[in-house]
This record gives sequence, C-alpha cells and structure tokens, in this order.
Amino acid sequence: MANDVAEKLSSVRPEEHIALQQCISLFVSKAFGRAFYGVYFEDEKKVTELYHNYETIFEALNQKIGDISSANDEKFNAALNAWRGLIQEAIQHRRDNPPEREEDRNFLDVLIDFCETDEVLFSDASLFYVAGYHTTVYMLVWAIYFMARDMKIQDKVYEEIIEILEKDRDIDFQNQSQLGYLKRVMDETIRCSILGTMSARVNNEEDMNVLDYTIPKGAGVVHALGVVSADETIWPDPERFDPDRFLPEKVAERHKLAFSPIGFAGKRTCPGYRVSYAAGVQLLSTLCRKFKFHLVGGQSIQRKYGFVTFPSEEIKIMVEKRE
Repeated sequence: MANDVAEKLSSVRPEEHIALQQCISLFVSKAFGRAFYGVYFEDEKKVTELYHNYETIFEALNQKIGDISSANDEKFNAALNAWRGLIQEAIQHRRDNPPEREEDRNFLDVLIDFCETDEVLFSDASLFYVAGYHTTVYMLVWAIYFMARDMKIQDKVYEEIIEILEKDRDIDFQNQSQLGYLKRVMDETIRCSILGTMSARVNNEEDMNVLDYTIPKGAGVVHALGVVSADETIWPDPERFDPDRFLPEKVAERHKLAFSPIGFAGKRTCPGYRVSYAAGVQLLSTLCRKFKFHLVGGQSIQRKYGFVTFPSEEIKIMVEKRE
C-alpha cells in the first residue's frame, strides 16, 4: 500500500500542490482496513466511505471535546451509523469467508474467536482502528511537514534508508529496527507536534499529596503530556525540531516518563502505538527513498489541539523525484 502511494505520487507534476492530510488519511484508512478487517476493504469505495464517516465523527467529537454527550447532531449520528454498518458488514463478511490457512488469519479472526457477544466484538473491532488511526495519520503528516522544513534532516533519513535498504529492499520486522535515525525523527515528531496532548488515570490508591495538593482516592487525574513535551527544563529550545534529542545517551539522561507521548503513566500505553510506528516506518521509508518533499510557500501552519494535535489547515506540499 505504501508502494501504491509512491506510484500515485510519481505521476504528480513537480509544481503540483498535494493535500498532505488527505493523502495520508486515505493511506491509513486503507492500510488499517486491510490489516484489521481483511479483504472486505480491498474495495476502494468502501475504504473511502470508512474514511469520510470516521473523519466526520472525529471532527464532531473534537468540536465538543468539553461536552462529548452533546455530540448528537444529525450529521454526527448519520456518520456514526454508517461507520457502525461498515464494521458490522466486515465482521459478517469474515464470518462468511473464514481463512483457509492458519497463516491467513488476521486481527478480526482472533476477535471472532474470543469475543463473547456481538457488541463486544464490534467494540473491540472498532477500538483498535480508533486507537491507531489519528495517531498514525498525524504522526505521518507532521513528520513530512517537519522534514519538508529542513532538507538536511530529510537527506539524512534518505541516506540511512539507502544504506540499510539500498534502492529496492522492502522494509520488514528484521531491518526496520536498524533505521535508528528514522525512529528518532518519528519520536521527535511526536514530541515537537505535541501529538498526544493528555491522558488520564484514576487514583486507585489512598489519598496522595503532590506539591501540597491532595488528590483523593477515586479522583480522575489528567496528565498534561503536552506540557511535558514543551518543558524547556527537559527539552531545551523545545520548538526546535532535533531528532538527536533521542540519541540513546540523551534518552538515558532523562527521567523515564519525560517522553510518554501516546500512553499513560506507568505501564498503560495506547494499544495502537505499535501499529502506528509500524505504518509510519513503512510509509516514510518508502516515500523518502523515492522523493524529496517541499512545502508550498505562504502557509502559516499552527497546532490545533483535540484528542490529538492536528494542523490548523490542510498542509500543501510538492514532491520532487530523487535521481
């Protein structure tokens, strides 16, 4: 699927403006639809429908983030019902067409085997899409944006990819761990974009005292991840994009919770974070090997905060084929 994106970009004229968020969102919708639900989402029309309905749902929830219970307008409900219908159709399609070989089993097959009710099955099948979709989309959008602002970083990513993968080797579980600089770019993207703004836990212990404030047992606690990501006592010159902040020796100097961007305090982390990194490595290694990214001039991109942090407007880029 990453190669499909690269093929489409190969046909784009160098001066043509590309809507980055739309391009990445369609890739992630297709990749997650296939990875989670199987061949049902080979149909491009169904992928587009899944994408548009989910974006409508998420936009409504972001607008009503302070009062999610009020997100009940007609457009929201129509999109939610359509989304639910698509996931239920995918589940039924998989039940009617089970895999013939063990190696062809996917995520949905595991849920069908172990979920005790249809409601739990639908909820779990939806959860992992929700958990990974926006994290992945905006990590990729911000990563390409930051690289397009600094050609030195972009070239360094390219040089590492060529050294490890050469011109044509595919990325896999064995060699992706060797792309250390690309991983640092992704980590710095998550930090610098403030991708994850907050997380929450419940104080299940006894009343505790933190900096002279009492947190009673049973109280919900919101962790200000975005504040930590921009704390200049931890990250000097925090607005500067510098992947070398994540060199192993730099990481060792910081508190272990200084960078907890898509997780929670302690052992709880977002269930979608591994697939987000996997999809990120796949797409970025494929595209950076083939293209240079350039920002269209005159844009003023700011952060907008919601469940994740997203650009204030659609980012427009141009692509240049590498020789």
